[in-house]
Amino acid sequence: MGALVLMVLLQADAGVSAHPLEGVWQLDLEKSTDTAPILEKLGVSWFVRKAAKSVRPIHRIRVNNGTLFLEIDATISKKRFQLVLDGKTPTKDEFFGDEFSYTTVLENGVFVSSGRMSNEAKKMGIALRRELKDDGLMNYRITLLPDGQEPMIIDRVFRRVP
Repeated sequence: MGALVLMVLLQADAGVSAHPLEGVWQLDLEKSTDTAPILEKLGVSWFVRKAAKSVRPIHRIRVNNGTLFLEIDATISKKRFQLVLDGKTPTKDEFFGDEFSYTTVLENGVFVSSGRMSNEAKKMGIALRRELKDDGLMNYRITLLPDGQEPMIIDRVFRRVP
């Protein structure tokens, strides 16, 4: 019986280690970038800018067979994504009311996404990074890249939820 249990445990692991960002994470507003100035620059309404200061989204992350499964619960909205980590398969999402299309890869343990706004008239790129910091926190960096302008960087810092 003991050998059977050991065999099942070894098969379940099968040499596959979990990604260090797998799990549940909640936004730490105090450690994160104040989004109000960037949202104002983007023309986001006062109401939405104020609401952004109180929402503490939860990110649930799982990686399996070359795909990042991401569930975002922001109280007022919930989103689910399957980001194929091949740098080719596009994902569509909305950031601040505008649709973006981007691809994702896993580089040295960091999830890196890049793409552009779907409405080409707005001429903006986007870069996303999810990585584990040395202090055990997750940094989710959103870099908005308006053509011909300085990048706008938003760092969203998350704590692991037990």
